[in-house]
Amino acid sequence: MIVSPTFSELSSTFLKIGVFSFGGPYAHIAMFKDEIIIQRNWVSEQEFDEGLGICEILPGPTSSQLAIFLGTKIKGFYGGLISGICFLLPGFFIILLLSQLWRQGQSIDDFSVFLSIPQIIVISIIWGFALNLLKNRSQVWQWTTASFVFIGSIIDRSTSLHLPITLLLLLAGIFGIYQSNSKGFLSFFFVPSGLEHSYVDLNSFCFPSFLTAPIFREDIGNLLSNSLKLFYVFFKAGLLVFGGGLVIVPLLQTQVIEMGWLDSRSFIDAIAIGQLSPGPVVLSSAFIGFQVGAKGGTILLGTFFSLISTFAIFLPSFIFILLGEPLIKRIKNKVMIDNYINGVLSGIPGAILAVVIPMTGKVIVGKDIFQTCIYSLLFFISLIISFKQSIKPYKLVAISIAVGMAIQILFL
Repeated sequence: MIVSPTFSELSSTFLKIGVFSFGGPYAHIAMFKDEIIIQRNWVSEQEFDEGLGICEILPGPTSSQLAIFLGTKIKGFYGGLISGICFLLPGFFIILLLSQLWRQGQSIDDFSVFLSIPQIIVISIIWGFALNLLKNRSQVWQWTTASFVFIGSIIDRSTSLHLPITLLLLLAGIFGIYQSNSKGFLSFFFVPSGLEHSYVDLNSFCFPSFLTAPIFREDIGNLLSNSLKLFYVFFKAGLLVFGGGLVIVPLLQTQVIEMGWLDSRSFIDAIAIGQLSPGPVVLSSAFIGFQVGAKGGTILLGTFFSLISTFAIFLPSFIFILLGEPLIKRIKNKVMIDNYINGVLSGIPGAILAVVIPMTGKVIVGKDIFQTCIYSLLFFISLIISFKQSIKPYKLVAISIAVGMAIQILFL
């Protein structure tokens, strides 16, 4: 029999899950199932599986979206709001603390040496993530899509021709629909009852345009204040997080660096802190926002900007689940949706590799040949571990931090 908890019980349960939500989305999903179904019987197995299926087709971190969905099933709109926020809060506050410690550490001699080992590990984790995505996509068109996005990203970074990653992934998704030879390509994926066989002219409609077209114009952000720029960049990223949290690397890295918010090494540190903290790695957004605000000199301003970046990147998830669930139920089995997402996922490895290749050179080159050889060896060992997925990423990062501390204590 399904049990209906109080709002207090709901919030305390999702706070507890949030505190211990290490290990990535699949670990989070297992915790949800254990806490919500097995221990408390708040939703049925069928509802849980339905929610997981819906969350997997939506942009955004699957685990946080599932938390929102479960809260909605348990206590309605406000339940979804509470469960989503409570799941994210522990990781958010831990990242705020680590962000301030990181900022204070910048004034400490040899702090960069302490961070060098975790940076190498994070780069190898990103490589492993991209290579595993490629490994799972064996068709020629999928490799072609990844190559297209890779080349487009390189052109964008090295020439005056502007090819934003959002546009490249949009095209990858459209190509995914094209290659399927599905008639569903011409049909809008949700239609009024009775019009299921209507079609829409491609010239007047592009698949995700109702969600994203107004924000693909990169020049809009330049007209906004710092806080609105931050919101714009992270909200746009939140609309395209398919396939795993590390997709934020190509979505954010270029803009974060070009706007002067972080340099490339600091951006890697942001990902490391996101990996080390509970909750989805997308919470790295809180670190970036904090550093943007803290440049004004106060922790309060850093916290405010951290809230903006976190709110913006997770806002699409809340909108999709809280406001769009009835619509999503009608479209979740549409072949065209799956083909679009397949196209985007096929392009993501190319986007990640275009960003991570130059970052790799920066972190493995040491002050001399010996140090470079050691860093390179460490990188390849960690890459093999990451590719085989034999150790959880957060454990790798934690080990690397311990090694960095040991080096600093013993040799510096």
